[in-house]
Amino acid sequence: MKTLILYLLLLTTSLCADFWKESDIERVAKEPTWLNLLHYDSSGSQSAIHDKRFFLDSKGQRDAKRELLATLKAYGEPFNDKERDEHAQCRFPARYLWLSTQFTLPNYNELNPACDKLLKWKLLKGTQSISVVFVSGYLGNPASAFGHSFIKVNQSNNEEDNLFDTTLSYGALLPPKYNMPEYIFNGLTGGYEAAYSDKYYYNQDITYSNQEFRDMWEYRLKLSDAKRKLFLFHAWELMGKKNQYFFLNRNCGYKVSEFLSLLYEKPLIDSAYVWYSPIETFYKLKEMDEKGAGEIIDKVIYIPSKQQIIYAQYRMLTTLEKKMVSEMIEKKLNQIPIEYQDVNKSLQAHVLDFLLAYRKYSFEKSKIKIDKDIKAFNRSLLLNRLKLPASRGQKGKPKIKEPITENNAPRYFGMSFLTQESDDALALHFAPFAIEKVGYNNFSGDELVVLDTTVKMGREKVSLNKFDLIRIQRLKTKQIPYDEESSLSWNLHIGTQENENRDYFIDGGLGYAWELTNHMKFYTMMNLSLHSDEKKYRYMPNIGLYGDFHHLRVDLKAGYENELMKENPESIFVLNGQYRMHKHLSLFLQYDNIEMEYLSLGLKWFY
Repeated sequence: MKTLILYLLLLTTSLCADFWKESDIERVAKEPTWLNLLHYDSSGSQSAIHDKRFFLDSKGQRDAKRELLATLKAYGEPFNDKERDEHAQCRFPARYLWLSTQFTLPNYNELNPACDKLLKWKLLKGTQSISVVFVSGYLGNPASAFGHSFIKVNQSNNEEDNLFDTTLSYGALLPPKYNMPEYIFNGLTGGYEAAYSDKYYYNQDITYSNQEFRDMWEYRLKLSDAKRKLFLFHAWELMGKKNQYFFLNRNCGYKVSEFLSLLYEKPLIDSAYVWYSPIETFYKLKEMDEKGAGEIIDKVIYIPSKQQIIYAQYRMLTTLEKKMVSEMIEKKLNQIPIEYQDVNKSLQAHVLDFLLAYRKYSFEKSKIKIDKDIKAFNRSLLLNRLKLPASRGQKGKPKIKEPITENNAPRYFGMSFLTQESDDALALHFAPFAIEKVGYNNFSGDELVVLDTTVKMGREKVSLNKFDLIRIQRLKTKQIPYDEESSLSWNLHIGTQENENRDYFIDGGLGYAWELTNHMKFYTMMNLSLHSDEKKYRYMPNIGLYGDFHHLRVDLKAGYENELMKENPESIFVLNGQYRMHKHLSLFLQYDNIEMEYLSLGLKWFY
């Protein structure tokens, strides 16, 4: 009997040797799909995953051919009854599925019945579609300022009932305790490991929509059944496998693009040696969709934050209803005030509906512990609401924002005619990430720009005219009078500029902003700055007007700048404008008279 078994094993090995010709091994080891399955870099020299559990060969992280041979050999090994889920077919089903299209695998079974854990995995049952989600930037956390992205696996096509769908998110594995300097240093230098994790969508919804008040855009993808299956199998392979995390270029956006590249013939990542922002994934998908005549993106769904929803509901209230709500909040009432109880029941219902929604929003925002007194108050408020008839009509929905891929792309190159103190020159402009306050975007006067560089090409020399390490502005307007959220606006600007002498500076300001109309904001700031030139310490009170007229965005600022402890104020005036001529092309104008008169007129190409 033992002799027969040995003979059969030798025969199987001989047959496999015929299937796996050296020429085929060489070819498949260099196939983009195989390299994507191993998460090799663009040069094909090394995998980004350093977790030993992800490889079957000891040198598989750096040798795709050896990993291929080890994988094929492992698929032919018999199943061990005690450790069936550790068999290569169970651990690496995506490899198994794809390699079956390249080789004739012995006793091929797409999903082996012996793989108990894989068979029970919830994502293999009832997945309808795959989406990739962009979360808008959050200035409350440096790591989230540039936005976030994750993958959503939809078990239902119902967009209103999807909180129990599954998300696949990539992030750094943080220690239980850390401080901000340590967090920034390790994030920039690769001091953290990172991995994919799967969570219910409601976890993402609570964090981003209900607590950080960030808008989301869901890009639902068009995928064949075969690609969807390959995607899910590969997700199984990746769960918990450790990578090295770099905030600038090996972040959530890069890893989402890397994962999705498995599904497409062309890679989603063009280059990411220094920088990769999460939003780039979506522009690449949009570009591929346009070239493929709509074969990539099925639809785009805007998901407003809880804050945007409560603001929209407040705008729908009548003047009388707003007055009643304000009085109830001020006096901490759980029922309609006596003087308003003769008002029609429908109006009273609207007021209590909004009050219930606002209290929920307020508690989620402040993250306070809900004690028994708060619970009793809320219960009483709800009981009073139940005594009134059901509300009719819409409660108010936020205006649907355009898909992010209809905005300016985050990277730009520009050329302009520049004059500075009667010195005329040509200038080149570049920024790897620039969501400008006058750009075509959804930021409504807010701004986040890094490494914005202007090179001046004069008659006699080429010089670095301006360099902004970072430029941020937040214009916060109070949408609800009694909202306890801070209404402070602020800005920060760190960089260098060429004046009579080169000046290095840090400038920051605090102030307030008011929404005059749907298209205009007025703001006032007090800025303090530290400079390297002779006027080291300065303050600058200023007022501004921001206008959003769809394709045209304009920002005007006026005030005066003075050196601390001295009385020599100088009037300042700043004008920034941008007109969108084409999806990728804008005409821009910059003028200021801070220290030296500066005027720049040119074109920016966003890509």
